[in-house]
Amino acid sequence: MGFYDVAIVGGGPAGSSCAGFCAAAGLHAILIEREKFPREKVCGDCLNPECWPILRRLGIDGRVRAAPHAALDWVEFVGLRDHHVRLDLPSDENGEVAIKRSIFDSIVLDRARELGTEVRQATTFTAIEENSGKWKLTFGDDAQIRARILVAADGRNSTVARLLGILPRLRKERIALQAHIPLPPSFGNGVVLQLLPEGYSGQVAVNDRELNLCLVGKPKSIRELQAWATRKFNLSAAQQWRTITPLTRSPFPPAQRNLLFVGDAARVVEPFTGEGIFYALRSGELAAAAARKVIAAEFSEQIRAE
Repeated sequence: MGFYDVAIVGGGPAGSSCAGFCAAAGLHAILIEREKFPREKVCGDCLNPECWPILRRLGIDGRVRAAPHAALDWVEFVGLRDHHVRLDLPSDENGEVAIKRSIFDSIVLDRARELGTEVRQATTFTAIEENSGKWKLTFGDDAQIRARILVAADGRNSTVARLLGILPRLRKERIALQAHIPLPPSFGNGVVLQLLPEGYSGQVAVNDRELNLCLVGKPKSIRELQAWATRKFNLSAAQQWRTITPLTRSPFPPAQRNLLFVGDAARVVEPFTGEGIFYALRSGELAAAAARKVIAAEFSEQIRAE
């Protein structure tokens, strides 16, 4: 049975950021991810300018810039009556970019591993126990690990929260669909946020070939949104969509009993656009700082006791 300072569940930007900063601080960290990277996620794929300082602190800003992406020049809002308002975005090297999550998440996870995090992918766990402030995780093959601190970075439908009986009640008020489709020739490097009678759509170039297309609506109207997208972008009826629900859950305390929630699991998201990658990266960094302080305090107490 392995023993770690910090066990992080979830390998998205929040979990990998936390793991990277923990390892850089000298903590013995393990990251557990149920999927095998690379993989896509339902997301707008946008990095706002506030991400760059965190990426620099992780030492991966250059890797992100070198990866396939789109530097975004403008954002356009489209109303129900087809009124358009376009705003220019800052065009310097620290501006807004869009990058597929399969690429971005792999960069951050790889960096966490390079810094010393033990990474286990395609791994699920079946039980969590807490005893005297320490955590024990049991995996599907009955293997176990222990950790001083547990960080839940496993999304809005957090398995950690569910197994601990603290996952807020499900509210299926909205569904999100997302796909990467061929970039329309005249689209350009920008973002479109479009209101529709049945919900809304987000569209953003993610490289010079692909468009990230997102649809959000209530369960009863999501088929109409798909039909609209099929007509507008000339999609095949066999177009594959990724989906997620619910988009929101009730908030709950992000820290308790040496347990920290980060990213979507902590309900941190920008309320207007739904952008969450910056909040994921930053909450992971803050959780790592908190873990470092907790473990340093425990060590000081142990020294005094001896």
